[in-house]
Parts: sequence; structure tokens; C-alpha cells
Amino acid sequence: MTTEVTSNRRTSPKLFIVLGVLWLSLAAVHLIYQLANPTVEVRWETATEVNTAGFNLYRSEARDGDFMQINAADGLIASQGEAVSGAAYTYMDKTVEAGKTYYYVLEEVEYNAATRRYEEDLFTYKVPFITWWTVVLTAVSVLVGFALLVAGLKEERSL
Repeated sequence: MTTEVTSNRRTSPKLFIVLGVLWLSLAAVHLIYQLANPTVEVRWETATEVNTAGFNLYRSEARDGDFMQINAADGLIASQGEAVSGAAYTYMDKTVEAGKTYYYVLEEVEYNAATRRYEEDLFTYKVPFITWWTVVLTAVSVLVGFALLVAGLKEERSL
């Protein structure tokens, strides 16, 4: 004699609803965070670095305006290259405002304290109000959140 056991175990509709609300909350928090905390990623590369101790980065809101050093609190951006090979650098400027355009100038500092500003290599960045990645992540989170909510509400009605 064989006995067959079947289960009518269903996933709780409340679980889907809670997960849906969490996904929607995630989308809202991420969007608010991105709008409140814009950043600019300044990148540069060097071909060679002879006698280079490091770099300072200066920023202005006008191409011909007064440039202020933005890495002073962090200290000198240490050299990573060598005389026969340069390096790639990234500096995150977290003191920007969305919608504004900023101009950056790099200054090389040598071990003997001599400096050279590369004003001819001006970096220009317009800080967007929202990045495309934020839009994509928020849209996916909203879609997943609503799908979970709908699935939970349908399951709840069928009980």
C-alpha cells in the first residue's frame, strides 16, 4: 500500500506585499539619496611621472574664475606612476551641486616642492540632476515592487 501526501501549501500573500513595499521603499530611498548627494568623478592619466610626489586638484564654477583646491582636506593625491610609466587616477568630488557646471585644473607637485598647473588641460563636468543608472535602477525597483504587490494582492483575494 502506498500513501501519497500532497500539500496545498501556498506562499503567504503578506510576504509578497511586504517584499513589494520594501522594493518600492528601496527605489524611493535610492532616488532621494542620489538627488541629495551628487558627485563628480574626475579622472586623469599620466604618461610618465619623473620626480612627481603627487597632485592637487582645483575647481571653479567659471572657466576663467578663481580656482579653489578641493583635495586640501584629503591631502596630496599621491603619485602612483614611475619615470617610465604613468598611472590612472580618480578623485571623487562630493561637494558639488546638481545642475551646475564645474571646471577642474590639475597641479603636479614634485618632491622638491616645485609645482606645475596644467591649465591647458581643463576638465569640464556638468553635474546631472539624476544619472541614467539611477533612472534604470529606480525603474527596475518600482517594477519589481509593483509586481510583488500585485502578486500578493491577487493571492490574498484567492484565499
